[in-house]
Amino acid sequence: MKTIFTKVFLIFPTIILILAPKENLSAQSFANLDFEAANIPSSTQPSSTVPISESLRGWSGYIGGVQQTVAYYDISALDTSRISIIDHDARFNQYPGVLQGNYTALLSAGLGGDTTLSQTGLVPFGTQSLLFRAFPDLGSDIQFPGSFAVTLGGQTLALTVLGSGTNYTWYGADINSWANQTTDLNFTLIAQKPYNSRIYFLSLDSIQFSTQPIPEPSGLALLGVGALLLDFFCRRNSSR
Repeated sequence: MKTIFTKVFLIFPTIILILAPKENLSAQSFANLDFEAANIPSSTQPSSTVPISESLRGWSGYIGGVQQTVAYYDISALDTSRISIIDHDARFNQYPGVLQGNYTALLSAGLGGDTTLSQTGLVPFGTQSLLFRAFPDLGSDIQFPGSFAVTLGGQTLALTVLGSGTNYTWYGADINSWANQTTDLNFTLIAQKPYNSRIYFLSLDSIQFSTQPIPEPSGLALLGVGALLLDFFCRRNSSR
């Protein structure tokens, strides 16, 4: 009896290790989610192009479903779909500029079709949500509003606005079902169809996988009330 108990005791930890979820160490992690790995030669002039493999390392770009090999530097577009990289020291006003750090990706969608930034990688173990900063300029035309979409594993994510800054909005999405899976992540700016001179823009930055869940709407409301009360008491104390 003692021998049987000893064997079970030795085998049990092995069974636990086999059944326990493991992170896929052989899979490639998502990279350059903040676009700070850009390699832009100092001699590069605004409106010139830089290979996407250098300017948006780790990412692939598509316009109208066709893969692109270059991104434009420090310039948007007047009417055509384009992928750009904007730096902190842009030599002219590129509204709204860099959202965080030294580099921000800028998508434009117009003549040419939808514009997409895409990457395939491993969603880290324990991930609950996807967070990112964005500044969507989708026009003010009520009849033809612009839009953008974020997909993971081919499924469109339901985005929640979590907050905002001077030149960006914080978005979040629940992605817990993709944790520890290798899949594709796409940010797509959707062009007007048929094209009728309207062009849309999307500045994108600070993409991250978080172990924190997206707050429920009621929780977001409470956070908003708390922020207002804190501001009220701070103003009241400063006026004394």
